[in-house]
Amino acid sequence: MAKSPLSKNSKKAKHVRNNKNVLPLHFMMPFKNNRKNAVSELDISHLLHLGVDKNNDKIENRIPYLRSFCKKATHYVDTGNSPNTVTNSYIILQAFISFCDAIKIVPFSEEGYLAYAGNDGELRHRIKMYNPSKKLWERQHDDELGIKEISAASLLTNLRIALTWCGLPADSWVNLHRGFSGEKTPYKGYSDTEEKLLITRLNVLFFTLAPQLITAKKRNLILPDALPISIDFGGSQEVISIQTSLKVQTNGQSKNSTAVRPSAAFNMVMASAYHLMCFFTSLNDSLIRGIAHPITIHTDERDKNLQVVNVSGHKARANTEVGAILTNESDMTFDVDKRDGVKFINILKELSKLYGSGEENSPLLFVLNNIGEESDGFDLKELNKHLTCELNLISPNRISTLPRFKELFYSYLNQQVIKINKKTNEYGRVLVSKVISPCTKTKATQGATNAAYCILSCYTDITLKGILLPLCYSEKDSSGNISVSFKYRTGDCGSFTIPAADKALVQDIEEYATELANKQRTKKHERLLLKRGHEKHPPRDWQGISPITSSLMRSWSIETNDYFISLQSSRWREMTSNQVYSDYGISSVQSILENLLETLDKHYFNGDLRLNKVIISQSMQVMEQLDEDTSLEQAKGIVIARLGIPMLTHDEWQKKQEKENAKTNPNGINCNGLQIIKGEKSTQRETNYSMGLKLPCSEYDICYKCQSAKAVDDVQSIYKLISFIDVLKETLNHYPNAKDEVHQRIAAFEFTLDGASNEVFEGAMALFIKNGRHPRVSIDHAILALYR
Repeated sequence: MAKSPLSKNSKKAKHVRNNKNVLPLHFMMPFKNNRKNAVSELDISHLLHLGVDKNNDKIENRIPYLRSFCKKATHYVDTGNSPNTVTNSYIILQAFISFCDAIKIVPFSEEGYLAYAGNDGELRHRIKMYNPSKKLWERQHDDELGIKEISAASLLTNLRIALTWCGLPADSWVNLHRGFSGEKTPYKGYSDTEEKLLITRLNVLFFTLAPQLITAKKRNLILPDALPISIDFGGSQEVISIQTSLKVQTNGQSKNSTAVRPSAAFNMVMASAYHLMCFFTSLNDSLIRGIAHPITIHTDERDKNLQVVNVSGHKARANTEVGAILTNESDMTFDVDKRDGVKFINILKELSKLYGSGEENSPLLFVLNNIGEESDGFDLKELNKHLTCELNLISPNRISTLPRFKELFYSYLNQQVIKINKKTNEYGRVLVSKVISPCTKTKATQGATNAAYCILSCYTDITLKGILLPLCYSEKDSSGNISVSFKYRTGDCGSFTIPAADKALVQDIEEYATELANKQRTKKHERLLLKRGHEKHPPRDWQGISPITSSLMRSWSIETNDYFISLQSSRWREMTSNQVYSDYGISSVQSILENLLETLDKHYFNGDLRLNKVIISQSMQVMEQLDEDTSLEQAKGIVIARLGIPMLTHDEWQKKQEKENAKTNPNGINCNGLQIIKGEKSTQRETNYSMGLKLPCSEYDICYKCQSAKAVDDVQSIYKLISFIDVLKETLNHYPNAKDEVHQRIAAFEFTLDGASNEVFEGAMALFIKNGRHPRVSIDHAILALYR
């Protein structure tokens, strides 16, 4: 009988692999790097191994947990949620697994969770070790730094998300321990001094370089190697050069690879534009980065000179549209004049279109890589480093770092360097590593000179470049200070003041500089206090404003904002909040920041929490001075003299509030925000009751009835009032049934108008005839008045 053809060569059964039924053993998740805008994929298979190290044994029972985590994390991002949440959850999950492996506890278990987050867990230990009063350089070797309780709460939130995605009931484990709370440290807004420095220098950089870059692109010109900008030092000008080349060192990488040079002129301009946009709009980081073309300039129908730019974006977490307005209107309520807003956005828009694609939805802000193309990333950290150094954006509070600079100066004199870093032990705890090691003579000389510069820069804002030896010291004055005078190599004279107790330190710096000058081969060369160059070469000055870089500050463990000012969108927002805040201006802050009222109360409470603490501290000092023989004013004088300040913070704030409250409402009438209407019911009380808030009066249409309302003898205020009367008259034709009431209001406001002087009235009428109604007054104001 013939064999079946199926039996041929079938002595051994062949296994058919169905790829559709096989799950690949890969562990990829979405990952968002802060330096890049794009979301990439990350392999987390190392978490399968003991101590999250692939060189150690692989633990098979972790596979289903990590596979579930990757699946849920990918789905989370695919459904439109933020990849930052996934990234943060992964980071804490890795730290959690590493900790559990170190103490030999199974991580994916209730026991592992409680060992980390329980009442006696690791997070509680780290909170106890936290001491914010000490700076890093004030600590000893192996000191543990700890974390804030609010940080522990954030870590735990991300850990619960991660463990839930792993398939564990982490949310039910929360009931097994006490919760974490803690107060969130409020962002510290820029002070008036910091704001002036930042805006002045960022403006100079942007408005000097951007037009030159635009012209070069339009005319197809080759840019010079460097573009100069002039920085004002309050009486003297320092010219610095910004390199234009986009080329970077490849460090052995392929020549075809792309990289970004943050210090290139175009990229520096875009970095300054980012911060100016923060200043003008008060939007947060993600919204600033998300601003895209097209940008439209709107012109007011009546006042052709009034231009407004509407910048809008989407706030994903709140699922709400947010926006900001840039305007050239002169009647703004900011400490710094923002009339350049439209000019700024026009230049930025043109620069962005010329060097980028300029297509719809393409980013307004971007940087160029080494081949002149738009980069995918916008590494603000690196850009900020170059901005702060090139523009010398130093903190007005840098004197607090003086002890560290003294320590470094004397250690370099002994040819030693003190290295302070942070290290993480096997439990994930952050410790201090403080090591003293010898250094070369060249490094010691450079280090001592840099430390000497930093010491002197803590005493003064003047330029220290080109100071000649010797220095001259005055006698101690009544305030306990000494004046140090000198000559520059240009022939100009200068001086700065130091405490008498620091005279020996400055003399040691002078003595060290004299020793270096004595070693110069040619005695005819100038003898500089802070020189660059080898003793065999002529002494020279450094390039730019300062020889100090943010990298050097980091290597010396000087934290951000201790010497250089930190550049952050959150600080711009907080600054704007403090500027526009007043007892009657909470709606103003909410409008500027585009925040809900709850967010405002939570993060921007009472303007400035730090300011409130200063006021309380000074008030307590005044109370300590009060007795039968010392009046309140005398007690204030004693505290003012002791603190060396011109005025108590509370009095200064009150003076500023009085100035702010003198401003007028939209119809040009001044009031204190309290509605006083005799014989009639207060509408302000009803409004506040319905909203559940205590707000100032906003019913400016009934100012003619209110005793708090007063005319202001000011051209702009009378101009607004004339405009308001004009819109009331316009309503006579549109709403005939309301004529009697409108006539009554017009007569009352015209009576108020008679309080202005002839000169002010004529000036206001001239503006009205030339420009029409004031841009802040419209027919809507009158309609609101009729339908109250």
